[in-house]
Amino acid sequence: MPSTNNDLSIKQNTQSLKNFWADTFALNTFCYLISIPIELGFAQMTLSTHLSARLVGLFIITSTARPFGIWRDFVFKKFKISDRDKGIKPYLVDTLAYLSFELPLYIINMSISGATLMQAIKAALIFCIIAGFVGRPYGIYRALIRKKLFNLN
Repeated sequence: MPSTNNDLSIKQNTQSLKNFWADTFALNTFCYLISIPIELGFAQMTLSTHLSARLVGLFIITSTARPFGIWRDFVFKKFKISDRDKGIKPYLVDTLAYLSFELPLYIINMSISGATLMQAIKAALIFCIIAGFVGRPYGIYRALIRKKLFNLN
């Protein structure tokens, strides 16, 4: 029996939802783990400000995780890189994709969460430094989550 347009539409919607939840889970869990030392350690935020930032971050990250996944995939295609590539080029491209998308959102989060200007500047500078270490690990983590938990390529 031939596939109908409705069957195709359901399959595409299911795929879109899997992509959304995979990227949302990956980015929320990853960002929470890296925010703890940045905000409580380096930026010396109070626990209350940190928790407020994480609550705001939950909404920001949830609403932007899939667009970031699409952005990252776009940047990788532009540089002709796949998740299987190794070496300095995917490291640099992952860092570029991560910083160019996430830094503006992080600064907005800090301002909404009540961080002082100095705390926000410190956190943003540390975020830039840390992005050099976490951009590629996040890309690898995202690929792992998508493959192992959500059966996505």
